[in-house]
Amino acid sequence: MLLTITEKSSNGFILNLKTIIFAFVKNQGFAFWHIPCFLTIKPLKNDIMKRIIYTLLISILAFPSINAQSSKAATQVVTDMVNVLANNPIQTNFGLLVQEAATKNKHMMNGVFLMHGNKFMLDTKEMKVYFDGTTQWAYSPSINEVTISNPTEKELSETNPVALIQAYQSKSIIRFAKGNKGRSVHLVELVPKNKNSDFRSIIVKVSKATKYPLHIQMTDKKGNLSAISLTQFRTGIATNAKTFTFDAGVYKDIEINDLR
Repeated sequence: MLLTITEKSSNGFILNLKTIIFAFVKNQGFAFWHIPCFLTIKPLKNDIMKRIIYTLLISILAFPSINAQSSKAATQVVTDMVNVLANNPIQTNFGLLVQEAATKNKHMMNGVFLMHGNKFMLDTKEMKVYFDGTTQWAYSPSINEVTISNPTEKELSETNPVALIQAYQSKSIIRFAKGNKGRSVHLVELVPKNKNSDFRSIIVKVSKATKYPLHIQMTDKKGNLSAISLTQFRTGIATNAKTFTFDAGVYKDIEINDLR
C-alpha cells in the first residue's frame, strides 16, 4: 500500500493525516485491505484546497470501517430469533441439502426436527440424532449402531445449524444480506470475525411475524454449502432432559461407537 502527499512545506498536514489514519485503524477495527492501494495527492496550491482534500480523505478512509461493524437492527433480528428458540420447544419439518464445492455432489435429507435452545432431536429414515448441548448420539437403525461424539462446530452445522447460529452470534459481524427487501421476512448474514473460522458466512431467512428461522444457508471456508429449510412449525411440545439424549439400553445387541 502506498499513500503519498507531495507538497512543499506540508509536513504538518502529513503528520495530521497519519494520525487520523492510525486513529481509525486502532479504534474502529479498520481493515487495511479496505484502504485504496495507491493514493497520491499532487501539490496543493492553497489552504482551502488542502482542507477539501483532507476532509475527503477522512471520509474515504472512515466509510469502510462502517461496513466492518454489525448492524444493530440485523443483530436484533438474530437476538430475537435465538430467544424465541431458547425459550420455546419447537418442532418442525426440515429439508437439508449439502453440496460439495470440489465435486458438486449433492446430499439431501428430510425429516422432523425438535429443538429447544441449543438442544435438538433429529428424526429421519436413515438415522436419529440426539444432542443435549454437549454430546451427540447418531443412531443408524439399519445396522443397529450408535455413534457418540462431541461434535465440532462444522459437524454440528450439518445436523443443527440453529445451534451454530447461537454459537456464532457473539463472534460474527451481523448485517442484512443482499436481497433483504421482503415484506414478510428478514435476510440476515453472519460473517465470522475470525478469518480461521470453519465458515465464511451464514445467511438466515427469518419470519418477521413469528421470528422463526425459515431457511439457513452456510458456506464453509472450502466453499462447501449446507442449506436447511424449515416448515410446519409446531409449539407447545413437551420436553425434558431425556428428550435430547439417547438410551442405548432400549436397543438389544446395539453396537456402540464412542468417539469422545
